[in-house]
Amino acid sequence: MKIAIFSKSIISVGLAVALAGCASVASDGGVNSLQQRMASLPTPIASPVLMARPGQDHSSEIAQLLKGPLSADAAVRVALLNNPGLQIELGSAGLNISDRTQTQHPAKLRASQQITRLSAETRKAWLNAVGAAQTVGALTQVQEAAEVSGELARRLTQAGNWSRLQQARQQVYLVEAASDLTRAQQAAFSAREKLVVLLGLWGAEAQFELPAQLPALPAQPLELPDVEARALQAREDIRIATLLWQRKEAERRLTKPGELWEAMGDAAQLREAAIQVRSHARETYHRYRSQYDLARNLQDEMLPLRQFINDEMLLRYNGMLSSVFDVLADTRAQALATHSAIQATRDFWLADADLHSLLAGAPTQDTTP
Repeated sequence: MKIAIFSKSIISVGLAVALAGCASVASDGGVNSLQQRMASLPTPIASPVLMARPGQDHSSEIAQLLKGPLSADAAVRVALLNNPGLQIELGSAGLNISDRTQTQHPAKLRASQQITRLSAETRKAWLNAVGAAQTVGALTQVQEAAEVSGELARRLTQAGNWSRLQQARQQVYLVEAASDLTRAQQAAFSAREKLVVLLGLWGAEAQFELPAQLPALPAQPLELPDVEARALQAREDIRIATLLWQRKEAERRLTKPGELWEAMGDAAQLREAAIQVRSHARETYHRYRSQYDLARNLQDEMLPLRQFINDEMLLRYNGMLSSVFDVLADTRAQALATHSAIQATRDFWLADADLHSLLAGAPTQDTTP
């Protein structure tokens, strides 16, 4: 009887464990392993990042992320939850990306790369949208200064103090400023729409607010003397291809001439991919450093000089040593310098996004072995 009771207890415990195990397995197969890969997203995000899951409604999370000015990190989170293209990719892979498959399953690798690419594309779209809107603000100042100059020129011409030629020159400034502003407004609209599409939004949700300006430059750029090695290490597809090549080499007997040629071709293909990744890593990091130096020079040197000149021009105008047109012309030049600084800052952050995408293992064109 004791033995029978003991056996029954074992069965009961075993059944409880089995049921608990079944309960712990998500109906979609679970994506913990893929979720862990998201910790290496370009420009890592502090807290865990959610991804779209079948049968789960993330509308409340998305609505919360869209409150207030949308940050770059929040934009990435929304895209990973709501981008239709990503959901199509994940839906096509199905259980092949779940915890039921091996960690190095090709479907998981493709899904991880898709997530990395979408993260980088969303961050860059956010940078372009914010930078374009900030540019509109700078060029609006240029147009306002041109409008004041044009109105003063018109009045002086009517009073007989200016010639038609002098007025025409001021009018040219106004036409150019208006054209530049219109182009900037169209570019800002298009940049925002691209971001909206990546976020998978429409209707009232698409009316989210963006920050007024781009993030400030970091105090110092990243020093990455090992950028080539880090880029290669991050490329899981190349690492897997290397393992497969090594396994294939171990199985080869290399006793036939055809096998020798095949072995040389396989090795060359893998080497070619590594060379391309190394070159892309060097180029990406060089662009990152160059854009940082350019943006830093404009912010630390050009803008302070322009501000000093503008202050001096106002003092001279107050002392009746310069005309109002000189002051307005300098105001236009200062606004255009600000425009250049905005573009340089945007280009740096775009290069920064590319660099972090590289370090996260995102594949580039023509580098997949």
